[in-house]
Formats: sequence, C-alpha cells, structure tokens
Amino acid sequence: MAYISKKEYCVGKTTLHKFVDCLSSNAVFIGVGNELSGDDGFGPRLIERVKPALSERAIDGGLAPENWTGPIIKLAPDTLIIADAVAFGGKAGEIRLLKPEDLESGFPSTHGPGLSSFIEYMRQSLPKIEIIILAVQPKRTGFGEPMSEAVERAIEEIIEAVRK
Repeated sequence: MAYISKKEYCVGKTTLHKFVDCLSSNAVFIGVGNELSGDDGFGPRLIERVKPALSERAIDGGLAPENWTGPIIKLAPDTLIIADAVAFGGKAGEIRLLKPEDLESGFPSTHGPGLSSFIEYMRQSLPKIEIIILAVQPKRTGFGEPMSEAVERAIEEIIEAVRK
C-alpha cells in the first residue's frame, strides 16, 4: 500500500474512462500488493481478473514489482499502469488515477524497497514511458483479513469499464 501527497491527478466520474483510454495496445499493467493483507491485495486480484484479456501485458508484481523490471523493459511499453491500494483519504473502494509524483516519496511501503524506487528505475530504463497509478482507497489492510466488499466492488467496476 502506498500513501498519497496532497496533489491529485484525476478524480471523479471520468476516472475509469481515462483509465480505459490508457490501455493502449502497448501498455503494461502491473498489480502490486499483498493478497494476504485485505485490501492491499487489490493490485494482484485485479491482474488475476484481467490477465486472460491482456496476457503477458498483465503482471502480478505482488510485493516485489522490481522483480519484473526486466520483462517490462523487454516489452517496451509506452504506458505502465500500476494498480495499487493507496491511502488517499477517500471512501473505501474509491478509485483514482494518480501520477507517480502524487505518491509520497520515501514513505514506508509494503512493497519492498518502495514503489517510488521501482518507478524511478522504469523511468530511467524507458525515458518516454508514461506511468499511471490506478489507485483504490483501502478499508482494511491487516494481515489475514479478507478483502473488503468496497474494494471487491471497485474491481468489478474496473473490469466492467475494460469490457466496454
């Protein structure tokens, strides 16, 4: 799970439409998070659901997205979409698209060295890449807790938007 600073990229009813527009044929979609920690499993669970449609361009980065830098660089995407639970102060299950700059850098992360290090490496390796965070506000992230209904509904909403 990541934390957001005060800046926001895009909020509101058009968020999912903007997300779908980001799904170019050359986009890579990586989900990060811990499936054993409630809503922190948002990213991997979403990837599990979209994998059949996106094939190798949908990656479950789990707790270590940095382990996938090689395969992502090899795919040479123009857009990298990172699905993650982000504490931005919204209602549980609320979906937002964020810029990487919106995340608090250096803040402790559940993803190993931190999502900001992964993002920085990807930017250095693929200088023209656009990086977007598909964020959901978590309700609970305790170890062993189930995913909340609010985040499950958010996943369904995203899947429905992708199908249209």
